[in-house]
Amino acid sequence: MSNSSTFTIWRNKLKQILIITLILFLSPSWLFSQERYGLIIGTNYKGNTGKIPELDLCERDAEYLKKQIDKVGKFKEIRVLLGRQVTKENVQKEFQALANKVKKDDTVFLYFSGHGTTQRDAKAPNGLRNLLICYDRPHISDDELNNYLEKIKSPKTLFVLDCCYSGGIAKKGLSTRGAAAIPIPEGSDGIVKQNAEDYYFQNKAVISSSDDNETSIEVGGSINHGVFTYNFGRALESADLNGDKVVTALEAFFVSKQETTKMAKRFNHDQNPQISGNASGVFLSGQPAPVVPATPVKPPTNIAQPLPPPVSPPAPIATIPPVATPVTPPTVVTPVEPPAPPVKNKGDILIKTTIVRAKELSSNKGQNPYDLLKRQGLPSNSKNKDGSKESSLRNIKVTIDGEEYPSQVMAVKSPIWGASTLNGKLVPGEVYHIRVKNIATGIHQVKVEADEYPQFETAVGVLPNQDNIVDVTSSITGYGAIEGRVFYKTLDNPVSSQPIYMPTIVSTRGVQKVSTDKDGKFWFTNLKPGTYEIRASFAEEMKLENSMIVVKPGEVTKVDIILNVKLKSTKTKY
Repeated sequence: MSNSSTFTIWRNKLKQILIITLILFLSPSWLFSQERYGLIIGTNYKGNTGKIPELDLCERDAEYLKKQIDKVGKFKEIRVLLGRQVTKENVQKEFQALANKVKKDDTVFLYFSGHGTTQRDAKAPNGLRNLLICYDRPHISDDELNNYLEKIKSPKTLFVLDCCYSGGIAKKGLSTRGAAAIPIPEGSDGIVKQNAEDYYFQNKAVISSSDDNETSIEVGGSINHGVFTYNFGRALESADLNGDKVVTALEAFFVSKQETTKMAKRFNHDQNPQISGNASGVFLSGQPAPVVPATPVKPPTNIAQPLPPPVSPPAPIATIPPVATPVTPPTVVTPVEPPAPPVKNKGDILIKTTIVRAKELSSNKGQNPYDLLKRQGLPSNSKNKDGSKESSLRNIKVTIDGEEYPSQVMAVKSPIWGASTLNGKLVPGEVYHIRVKNIATGIHQVKVEADEYPQFETAVGVLPNQDNIVDVTSSITGYGAIEGRVFYKTLDNPVSSQPIYMPTIVSTRGVQKVSTDKDGKFWFTNLKPGTYEIRASFAEEMKLENSMIVVKPGEVTKVDIILNVKLKSTKTKY
C-alpha cells in the first residue's frame, strides 16, 4: 500500500472522529444528562371520614398511567400514592424528595386524579380558593401547591390534573370529579369569577383535563377510566406526530385533547383539556437522538391568495408592519422542542379569529364608541390624509414557524364581532378565518397579525388529514371585550335565556342587555376600557358578589357567573 493511500485512509478516519465529536459537542447537553422522575397520585376516597363523595376510577387511572410510563417512558423513578396514602403530609414529603434530587435538566412528571373543589377565601383571587382534595382533611390549596412546586428547580416540570376545581354532580353512566357546588356568600344570589385561569404555577407547565368552567368525567364500560387519562395514556404510545421516535408533552396534549373532547361529547358532556406554561422540550416517552442543527428549508413565500367563501367575498392579504402590544398565550414553541424531521403526513391549520374584516365597524382610528354609535350602517371607504382612497378592509398576515405559506382567507358572518343594529335589526359583522394547507404533522408555532389588533402567538399540534383548529379571540387595540357564561350552582349546569345587563357600558354596538345562548354563553364587544357593573337580571333585583368587571384594551375578559337562584324564564341543563 502506498503512502498516499495510507494517508487517505487515516484522513477519512480522522474526519469520522471529528464529525462524531462535533455531534456530541453541538448536541444539547440535556439530551444525554437528563433523568426523568415521576410522582403519580390517585384516590377514590373509599371509606373516608370527611363525607367526601367517593369515586370509582381514580386509583385505576393512576395505576394505568404508571403502567404506560413504565412501558415507554424510560423514567429513572416513579413514585405512586394511592387511596389512603393521599394525605397532605405524604404529598408534601414526596414533593420535597423530588426537590432534593432533581437537577435543572431533568424532567419531572406529576399527576393527580381525584376531586377538586373551591372554598371561599377573601385573600384569594375572586374570593375563591382552589383545592386538591386529599383522602381526608386537611386538603391542599392552590397557593400551597404552588409553594411545593417552586422548590423543584427544573423548568421541565409537567403537572397533569385529571380533576375539576369546582362543583360536580353524579349522573347516570358517568361521574364528575368535583366535590361540591360553588360557594356563594350568604345574602347573595350569585358570584362572579373574572379571568379565573390559574394564578399560580407560572414557571411550570400544567395540563388540566377540562377548562376552568367545565368538569371532568369518568366512565365505566369498555373505557373504565377518566376520559382524559385514558386518552393521555394512549397518547404516550401513539402521539409521535413528527416521526422522531419521541413523544413530547405538547404532542401528547394535542392528541389527547382531541380524543377527550370527542369522547366526552358522546356522553353529552363538554370537556376541553387545557395547557398553560411552557411545555416545550418535555420528553415523556422515547429517547431523542443527538442532532446537528441544520439550516431549515424555507417554504414558498407566496402571499396568501384569498378564495371566494360561500358566505362572503374574500379579503386581501398584505404584508403589514409589526403590530404593537403583543399578546403571549400560555403555550409557545421554544428552541428546546426537538426539530421535526421530514415527514410525509400532512394536515391543515384552520385559524378562526374574532378579527373584524371591515375597519369601519371596528376601528380605533380617530374614532371612539360615541362616534361609532352615530354610524351604524354598512362600511364605506374613507380617505387618507393625502386624499387617496383607503381600503375599508383590514389586512391580516399569518406565519407558521416564522414563514408565510399559501393560505385561503375567508370572511365569515358573525352575530357578535363587528355586528351592529340598524332600525332595530341585527346587521352581522364579518370576521376572518384562515386555512393553511399541507403543514407537516408535529408541533408548530402560529403567529397572527392584523391592522389595529394585538399580535397573537400560540402553539398548535398538527394531526394528519384534518383541520387542526386554532381559536384566536382578541379585541381591537384600544378596546376590550367580555366573554361570559352563566351557571346554576355547579359548573356543568349552564343557564340559557338568562338576561345579562350592563347599565353603564360604552361600546360601538350600543348593546347594554343580552341573553345567554343554549350553552349559557354571552358576549359584549368593542368596549371602552374601564370598570363596569354586570348584572344577571334586568327588571328583577339579584345581588351578585364581585360584580365589577375590569375591561382592558386589546384583551378579552373572561367572566363566569354562578347563580343559586333561577328565573322562571330561564332553562338549565339539569
